Amino acid sequence: MAQGRLAGRTAIVTGGASGIGLASAELFADEGARVLIVDRDEATGAEALERVRRAGEAELLVADVAADGAAEAIVATAIARFGALHVLLSNAGVHGSGETPALRFDSSIPINLRAGYLIAEAALPHLQQGGGGAIIFTASVSGPAVGFASPHYDLAKAGLVGLTRSLASRWGRHAIRVNAICPGFIETPFIGPHWTQQRLDDVRHDIALGRLGQPEEIARVALFLASDDASYVTGAAIIADGGWTIHFDKY
Repeated sequence: MAQGRLAGRTAIVTGGASGIGLASAELFADEGARVLIVDRDEATGAEALERVRRAGEAELLVADVAADGAAEAIVATAIARFGALHVLLSNAGVHGSGETPALRFDSSIPINLRAGYLIAEAALPHLQQGGGGAIIFTASVSGPAVGFASPHYDLAKAGLVGLTRSLASRWGRHAIRVNAICPGFIETPFIGPHWTQQRLDDVRHDIALGRLGQPEEIARVALFLASDDASYVTGAAIIADGGWTIHFDKY
């Protein structure tokens, strides 16, 4: 049951058209936030906007978060449409691919790490103007537990955890809390195309809870970090993996 935990606040959710981003946008809106959904897929974004508007107030911005000037444009759009900014969920991400290490690196870092940093910097003055706020990065268990994914992905997500701690230490005096969520294996389109049934079965076997997570379960962690319930939490990287990292040494 909604409790109005984000009533009167504005939130940006990047990568908000599917998976964890969509679930978070819906939950934020249901809890009273005005939500700017940012996604580069216009068709999927339109469908997401329709869903989120059933929960509350929302707008859509079709944009590639890694493009030059995108961070400033995203924040400016939120301010123009809603008048303020209180919460940033930097969730957009890709696995990255390419035939060479350089191509794999260049396909991962701009979206998974650089874009998050730039949009946080763009959001800073507006969060300060509003008396503070919350920044949340969607990292991964490959951040604190590097080694199970591709090196370029591990690097980006570990970088997000480091960025979280760095910004939290610098911006805390402005009443801006910065945290990361480190999801494990979640049933989203991000996993679907890349995983065989055998690999999924093997992963489930080594998750303490015996199943993959749902986007809504990660969204509830994001809501906690966005709300006043987490008023004394900053610089944290919260692992939400159903207990998978307990068995990480098997990989």
